[in-house]
Amino acid sequence: MLVVTTAESSGVSTVLTVAGVLDTDGAERLLSRIDRLLGQGRRRLVLDLDGVEFCDSSGVSALVRGHARASAAAGGLRIAAASPQVLKVLKISGLARMFGLKSTVDKLASANTVRS
Repeated sequence: MLVVTTAESSGVSTVLTVAGVLDTDGAERLLSRIDRLLGQGRRRLVLDLDGVEFCDSSGVSALVRGHARASAAAGGLRIAAASPQVLKVLKISGLARMFGLKSTVDKLASANTVRS
């Protein structure tokens, strides 16, 4: 089972903490939450995947689709604090760079801060 919780990390980014199994069922749950946040006008999403124990191809597909949906909404989706299993999958698939992977949520959330 996948659990997704949402927290506002700054005025710019919304952090989704994801824990459990990112398989077919989990992928649909994650995409549903992403769609809801985008529908509420939240454009910059950060996924904290440190608690994800397993990620299969459905999970990877959900991450890519979520990234595409956020980009289409003039926003972005980044991944922070990926678990070792997720990190391995993202590196092997070549997707780590696309997601702007950082070691912690704090580093990524502060990188998204608008500077004037």
